[in-house]
Amino acid sequence: MISPSKATSRVLLALLLTLTGTPAVAANAAARTEARRAFERGTRLYDQARYAEAATAFEEAYGRVPNGVVLYNLGQCYEKLGALDKALSSYREYLRLVPKAQDREGVQNLIANLETRLEATRRPLVTVASEPSGAQVLLDGQARGQTPWSGPVGVGRHELELTLPDHLSLKRGLEVRAGEPIQLQLALTPTPAVATGPVSVVTEEAPSRGRIWTWVAAGATGAATAGAVLLGSMARADARELTRRPHEGAEVQRLHDSAQGKSRTANVLYGVAGVAAAAGVTLFFVEGSF
Repeated sequence: MISPSKATSRVLLALLLTLTGTPAVAANAAARTEARRAFERGTRLYDQARYAEAATAFEEAYGRVPNGVVLYNLGQCYEKLGALDKALSSYREYLRLVPKAQDREGVQNLIANLETRLEATRRPLVTVASEPSGAQVLLDGQARGQTPWSGPVGVGRHELELTLPDHLSLKRGLEVRAGEPIQLQLALTPTPAVATGPVSVVTEEAPSRGRIWTWVAAGATGAATAGAVLLGSMARADARELTRRPHEGAEVQRLHDSAQGKSRTANVLYGVAGVAAAAGVTLFFVEGSF
């Protein structure tokens, strides 16, 4: 994204072009005057971080006297407002109307970055891990691979299913929201053994020692999963706050670092939950044999 200082320079450049203008501007003095006033109003509003009002003023200026550079300023406003579709449209139209723009390469990079962000908003990344791993992943009935699996998924309601030989099928609904990646750590349940042949009669049963450590592992799994979900939600909240409105440089860095730190910790806790779940399954059978 172009820095505020460069954006201000662009605003000033557009104002200069509006004043000295094209033949279309010179041909209509009244329209030129109204366009200049709208542009100056948009410039003041942009400097005050009133981006929605600034966009309206720039649209008025462009409507009265079409000027390609004004579209750049519109793109800046739309990007600040999170209207990525409109920002892309403005930047593309700017390059079309000003084909020899000196900053063409920089604007093309801006466009590429916005396209990536827009795609991530429309198709957030979904990551699915399981214990044990190697389970078949089906999304809306279509095979997507084996766990651990990760891929972009369209926004909306989906049906997720995991299948693994000798384990019960696991099904769950999946609600994918724009701009919110999802990480899942799921535990598969072994298929209950079916008794065959003659039934043995046990005349004396050894005292049961219980499954104390199994429950400890289960508790650790639940605690780690809950912590991971909480931290993941907090990381997404920081990320949304970062993109929802403009911030000072230090605040941007703080929110970025906070989101990354919480996301990394959440991933570690998901791993801990997976290990604890695996240990719980093992202990379930080991303790049951005593």
